[in-house]
Amino acid sequence: MKSLVLRPAAAADAEAVAALARREFAAGWSCEAYAAESGRADALFLVAEDGGVRGYALARAQDAEARLLDFAAAEDGRGIGRALWAALADAARRAGARTLTLEVSERNGRARAFYARAGARVVGRRPKFYNDGADALLMDVPLL
Repeated sequence: MKSLVLRPAAAADAEAVAALARREFAAGWSCEAYAAESGRADALFLVAEDGGVRGYALARAQDAEARLLDFAAAEDGRGIGRALWAALADAARRAGARTLTLEVSERNGRARAFYARAGARVVGRRPKFYNDGADALLMDVPLL
């Protein structure tokens, strides 16, 4: 693997991001939706690349909160997610956010463990929120 570079996403990254978004538990938005996010002033949209897009993080910042919309890496256990998370948290702080909020399926144990290691705590639940009947866990990560 080449050296990993983290950078803001561009509309040209949308196709590669949409392909990664087909992973289980990722949002799976369209190429057009990701391209539109890359042009939003309130979007914190980052990609990790090493010759190709290997992961992405997408949040929106408003006031003192950054809301995670989508997050995925091409491979688990290679440090891509950790690097993206650190860069996203830094970008959120620079945007004035004091908290990063997210929701995750109660059935996504790997993501729940990842977010817990990042300091997230469960602050709520949306029963039967997902199409498969799983609850959504609402989590907050303090950024101070």
